[in-house]
Amino acid sequence: LLAVRDNCIMAHCDADGAGAIHPIPQAELFDTGNEPALLLRNLQQLGEMQVVCDTSELPDFASLVPEIPHLSWKITLVTEVEEAEIASIFEFVEGLCTLDISRADGSETAAEDIPDTPPLEDVPATVSDSDPADEDEALAPVPDAPVASPPPPAPPEAAPAGDRGGKQAASAAAKSVVRVDLDRIERLVNLVGELVINQAMLSQSLEQSGLSPHSDPMSGLEEFQRLTRDIQDSVMMIRAQPVKSLFQRMSRIVREASAAVRKDVRLQTIGEATEVDKTVIERLADPLTHMIRNAVDHGLENTEKRIEAGKDPQGRVTLSAAHRSGRVVIEVADDGGGINRPKVLQIAIDKGLIPLDSNLSDSEIDNLLFLPGFSTASVVSDLSGRGVGMDVVRTAIQALGGRITTTSEPGKGTTFSISLPLTLAVLDGMVVEVAGETLVLPLNLVIETLTLDDRSVQMVRPGHHVIEVRSGFVPLFDLGHALGYRDPVTDFNGCVALLIAQEDESRAALVIDNILDQRQVVIKGLDDSFHRAPGVAAATILGDGQIALILDPSDIIGSAATPHRAPPPTPQEGLSA
Repeated sequence: LLAVRDNCIMAHCDADGAGAIHPIPQAELFDTGNEPALLLRNLQQLGEMQVVCDTSELPDFASLVPEIPHLSWKITLVTEVEEAEIASIFEFVEGLCTLDISRADGSETAAEDIPDTPPLEDVPATVSDSDPADEDEALAPVPDAPVASPPPPAPPEAAPAGDRGGKQAASAAAKSVVRVDLDRIERLVNLVGELVINQAMLSQSLEQSGLSPHSDPMSGLEEFQRLTRDIQDSVMMIRAQPVKSLFQRMSRIVREASAAVRKDVRLQTIGEATEVDKTVIERLADPLTHMIRNAVDHGLENTEKRIEAGKDPQGRVTLSAAHRSGRVVIEVADDGGGINRPKVLQIAIDKGLIPLDSNLSDSEIDNLLFLPGFSTASVVSDLSGRGVGMDVVRTAIQALGGRITTTSEPGKGTTFSISLPLTLAVLDGMVVEVAGETLVLPLNLVIETLTLDDRSVQMVRPGHHVIEVRSGFVPLFDLGHALGYRDPVTDFNGCVALLIAQEDESRAALVIDNILDQRQVVIKGLDDSFHRAPGVAAATILGDGQIALILDPSDIIGSAATPHRAPPPTPQEGLSA
C-alpha cells in the first residue's frame, strides 16, 4: 500500500458518506523494513475492502530500479470506524509517508472511480515464517487482474434492518483510538517524574519532623504515595507498546539480506506481544537491523555446507522477546556454524587490536566482535565490510541503559542477547550506602538481604569468596571494591549483603554497608561527556536533593569477576553541577 507515490483509499461511512486517504511514501519506508501486506491486512480488518493494483508506472525491465517503488493500489474501504482509527494503521510509518485523510461527497461518486473487482485472497497470517520465494510470488502485482476483498455489500437502503443493527453493534464494540502527539506524552512523563521527586522530598521532611506514624499528615502522605504510584503506572502503560511492529519490520530485512547473499533463510519470531517503552522500540530498529543482517551474512552457512553438516538446508534466524527479572530481553539467534574464534582472534591480532601474546577465554574472544573497526568480512558488500561493526550496536544499546552479551557454540549457532530496562522514566529502587556513597539498585533484582558472619563466608581463592545460602553457594562480591571506592573487605562479620537475581537465572551477593530506604526514583540519563563506568546505568535525585548513581548489578558482577576493572566513578564531580 505504501510502496508507491500515488495511493488512493476511499473510506465510506453510512451516515457521513465517503472518505479518501492518500498516503505518499518516502524513500526510507522500505529501508526500515515496513511491509505493505501487513498494512493491507490491518485495513481489511476495519471493513470490506476492494483493491486494484496499478502498474502504469512500472518501467521496462532494463530501466527497473529495485530501490524505487513503482506500483500503486486503489483501495475502496467500506467501514463505520472513525478516521482516527484508520489513521492509526499508519502510526508506525509516520514520518515515512505523507498521509492525507479527507471525506468525499457521497458513496456513489466514490464507487464510480473503482471498478468491480473479484475478491482479494487473504494475506498470509504469518509473514515471518513463510518462504521468501512464496511471498514474492504471492505479493507480485497482476497488471490485468484487479483484486479486491469480499464483494461490496448491498446499498444501505436495501440492507435488512437486522443487518444494520448488527453493524451498529459491531461499530460500538470497536475499540476507539485517540491519537496524541508524542511530545505531550513526554511532557506528562516528565511531570510525573517531578511529582515523584517532590513526593520523596515531602516524605523525608515529614519523617524528619518527628510526627507520629498515626497522625493525619502521615496518613495523608501514605495516600499521596499511593496516588503517585497509580499515576506513574498509568503513564508508563501509555508509553508501553508491543514489539510486534518492530519484529514485523525484520521480515523484509531477512528476505532482502538472504537474497543478497543467496541463502535460504526463515525468520521465526517469539514473544511479539511483549511490551516495551515506545522510545526503546524506536531506537532499537537500527541495532536489530544490523544484527539480523549479520546473522544472515556471517552466522548462517550456505546451503551446501549446511547439507554437508547434516542440517536443514534452510537456515533459521530466531527473534524473541521476553520479560526476565524486571527487564526486557531480546535475543537474535541463528542455527549456523557459530563464531570461528581462532579466526576472530587472528583478525584482532592482525589489526593490532590486541597484543600478539594475548591468552583470551572464549567469552573474551567473543567480545572482540564489539571492538571499533573490527570486521571478519574480507570483501566489502552491501551487508558487511563497510567499517560499521557491532561496536555501533553496543553503543546504541548502552545509550538505552541496556547491555548486550554473546553466547556461541561451534556448529550449532550464535545468540546475541539484549537486556533493556522496561522503562526509561521511573523505577523502584533500594537506596544503599557503600563507603560513604549513596547508591540505588533496582528493587526487582534484589531477592533478599543477608547478614554475614565468618561461618557463612568461605574463600575459594585469594580475592574470591562464596556465601552459603540454604545449602547452596553463591559468589560474593564487595560492591565498594568493585566500584573502586575502597580496598577489599577482609572481615565480613556483621556485613550486609544483597542477594541479586540475574537474567540467566543465576545468583550473586553484593556486600554493602547499610540499607537506607526503598522508594521510587526518577531515572536521569548521564551525559555523553561523563566517563561510562561498568555497572553505572544512570543517576537520580533523592528526596534531600542529593544525586545518587543507579547501578546495574549484573554488569558489576560481570566486571568484578574479571581481572580488569575500569576507573572508579565519581558521582559528586560534575553531577551536582
